[in-house]
Order: sequence, then C-alpha cells, then structure tokens
Amino acid sequence: MSPKVLKAIYIEAGQYTLDLSKLIFGGVILTMITNADINRIITFAIGCISIIVLTIIGFILYKKGKE
Repeated sequence: MSPKVLKAIYIEAGQYTLDLSKLIFGGVILTMITNADINRIITFAIGCISIIVLTIIGFILYKKGKE
C-alpha cells in the first residue's frame, strides 16, 4: 500500500477508537444512572481502563496518520 493510503487508514482507525471510547463512556454513565443489578465498582473500573486505553491508542494512531 502507498504511504498516503496508510496515513488515511491510521487517521480513520484513530477516529474509530476515539468514537469507541466515547461510546464506552456513555455506556458506563448510563449504567451508573440506572439501578441495574451489577457491581458498580467493577463496571466503573473496567470502563475507565477501557476508555483510557482506547483514547491513548486513538491519539497514537491519529498522530501517526498526521506524520
């Protein structure tokens, strides 16, 4: 593949992972608002870890695409 195509893929993949982190954030907040029978601490911890990891990956991919 050409470098131009790879850059476009990196940018799109970065945007996709950032969108996923936003969706997970919304899901965690909605889960906390509803009174479902779940362990709130574990849900919050796993959600926060997922959000942080996906955000970091998203910014790395986006930065790599802009180089």
